[in-house]
Amino acid sequence: MALGSAIFSIISPKSKAKTGGVSATGTYNPQQTQNVLTAPQYQEHLSDIFSSRQADDARTLMVQLFEHDPDVSAAVHAWLTMANTMPIILVRDMDGQIDAEATKALMQRIKFMTMPTDYTKGFQMKQNLDQWCEEIRYMVLLRGGAGVELVFDEKLLPADLRNVDLNSVEWFEKKPGEYKPRQKVSGLTDGINLDIPTFFVSFYRQNPTKIYSNSPFVSTINTIAARQQVINDLYRIMQYTGYPRLEVTVVEEVLRKNMPVSIKLDESKQTEWINARLGEIRNSVQDIRADTAFVHMDSVEPGIMNEKSPGAGIDISKVIETLNAQNQAGLKTMATVIGRGTAGVNTSSVEARLASMNADELNGPVAAILTNIFSFMLHQDGYQGFAEVAFVKGELRPDLELEPQLTMRQSRLLTDLSHGLITDLEYHLQMYNRLPPDGAPELSGTGFMTPAPAGGRADEVSPNSDPLGRSLAPEGSKMAKSKQVQKPAA
Repeated sequence: MALGSAIFSIISPKSKAKTGGVSATGTYNPQQTQNVLTAPQYQEHLSDIFSSRQADDARTLMVQLFEHDPDVSAAVHAWLTMANTMPIILVRDMDGQIDAEATKALMQRIKFMTMPTDYTKGFQMKQNLDQWCEEIRYMVLLRGGAGVELVFDEKLLPADLRNVDLNSVEWFEKKPGEYKPRQKVSGLTDGINLDIPTFFVSFYRQNPTKIYSNSPFVSTINTIAARQQVINDLYRIMQYTGYPRLEVTVVEEVLRKNMPVSIKLDESKQTEWINARLGEIRNSVQDIRADTAFVHMDSVEPGIMNEKSPGAGIDISKVIETLNAQNQAGLKTMATVIGRGTAGVNTSSVEARLASMNADELNGPVAAILTNIFSFMLHQDGYQGFAEVAFVKGELRPDLELEPQLTMRQSRLLTDLSHGLITDLEYHLQMYNRLPPDGAPELSGTGFMTPAPAGGRADEVSPNSDPLGRSLAPEGSKMAKSKQVQKPAA
């Protein structure tokens, strides 16, 4: 222990944390602190990724797609829903043993961070633990990583977690493998130095050769743009060949007979006169409604173009199916989630299992950031140990369907607990995802599941010892005092 204590030690930061934090949010402008925040235009429905992708980079496009693209938004909501499981927060000492008292104290500190306690400050936008986790998951999907700053109040107590968009963070590498962050903020030329112990970063499936992360959904941009182009072309085609159209045939012979004599002598004027009459007829019939009577002279012969089989020459189903499959692959989700499930598809199979496992992996960066933050809070209080954050594995089956499996798990864990193979803490964590309640008996190694031995030996039992069964009569009953049957002398 002396050698370990000398090598492994926790060193506190050189300076105190700045009250209110140092990082800036995405809406903060230091030069316009008294102005109203600019509201969005809410015109995402008018944007076309096929046109805007040439001017915007992938990070800007992903922000737009997360909001207005149906496939991307559905996949994001599905990921966030499946990954929204209960966090398990523990505190372990330097020997790796769970410290129940320190765990309770940490949970109390987290509770004070998520609830307003000083009502003299007016409105306070406090977020609970689930909302913290959801923000980190959202940023992981959007940026491929997340940055969070632990904010302290005027009493130098942890007060909040501030999300920092990694799109605004630039990195410096002064030594191999030592990266230092700085945040770019509008209005500040030098930016904000984030080389502070209260800023934490975690990445999701990061390329080891790069420090700048990217969204795991960036591979869908080209597919979405191609699909948008196909849909735009489809709209244009349907206007011409997809629906029945009014066809008007102009009898040229009748027009020439009614042509003025002065025009008949000049061929150039004949062409101009005929084109003018065609324009008049076109203007008179192009806006005609289907329920309006069309009155005409014998110089015009109306008809219907493409009446029998409108759109027969258009078959884009294979193209759309291919693009849908590429979208699903890029979004790394199930076809059912984005509304592409077909009849007979068994979603409760490998596909659903992979979706659940992917959602569990999304909680990895969240657990890493919260583990570092809560450990820092413990170290600031002088505790020699570390926090540990994990999440319950995602399960798509309902609770009632899982009840038989939970019963079998309980029976197995109780047997292990009885034999002393697991501790009481391990039993409660595996069975209930929490520490044992106060006053719970310690049952590990007590053998409470082992059946009690019988009162006598099996080789000493004989039916001749009590042929009339008098030993079965309760003590003191009339049957025991009856003289109808005499007991043999001893």
